[in-house]
Amino acid sequence: MDKKAILDRLHQLPAMPRVVQEVLASFNDERIGSAVLAHKIALDQGLSAKVLQVANSSFYGLPREIGSIQEAVTVLGFDTVRSLVLSAGFMRAFPAAAGKGFDRDAYWLRSFRVATYTEALAQCLGNERSMSFSAGMFHDVGQLVLDVCMPEQFAAVLARQAASGLDLIECERAELGFDHAEIGADMARRWNFPAKLEHAIRYWRAPAHEPFEAVTAMVHVAEELARGADGEALIDSLPATLRDRLQLSWPQLEECLPQQQQLDATARLMLATQD
Repeated sequence: MDKKAILDRLHQLPAMPRVVQEVLASFNDERIGSAVLAHKIALDQGLSAKVLQVANSSFYGLPREIGSIQEAVTVLGFDTVRSLVLSAGFMRAFPAAAGKGFDRDAYWLRSFRVATYTEALAQCLGNERSMSFSAGMFHDVGQLVLDVCMPEQFAAVLARQAASGLDLIECERAELGFDHAEIGADMARRWNFPAKLEHAIRYWRAPAHEPFEAVTAMVHVAEELARGADGEALIDSLPATLRDRLQLSWPQLEECLPQQQQLDATARLMLATQD
């Protein structure tokens, strides 16, 4: 099956709730006001409940409980609420599936870690804060596409990767002739994701790719952090172009990073609240 055949099967993907589609559209349309969008989010009671449960977790450390989406926007900011809505919406659309080669729970936990680290980097560096969390959350969304559109073939690729120890991208290219980064980016384009999110999905493994995008580079660093890299060894392992463009230093980053235990507890809370 070629890449075009996979993309032609995108209709097999679960339908996103209307409000999730509108939240995505808000990245590209500044006319969509946060107050109007917050009202629409509130109308989806299930999605709102999930977002509020995570917003009230210890991770955000709020002094009082938030009782509404409108209040969450005021306290946490529109960008944070928008990111939580997208995450909860996609998790609900792609729930864990038992007995399959692709572990969606592990996928979402890793994605949440990468998203949170990307957002922390954006806040630390004062760069691309509006879509940093979403870029991290969906950086490997092509894996979900392959799992839905060609589950048996993708399970075989995962089995080969586990047996060989090779990188998943290498195994995909050898078995399929393309990889999940290409598929995810092409899906993002078809679904009208912002161009910077598409760039991050396609190039986060090659963060110095031109045109350079800071959010793509931050996703790359966040992925390394999620794998356990840290300290000066992490900084030294990064491409020189990335270090120079972002002006990274470990002491600067260390102060901005969330605690691992809190991060994982919040990620599991997000998963546990899915229908």
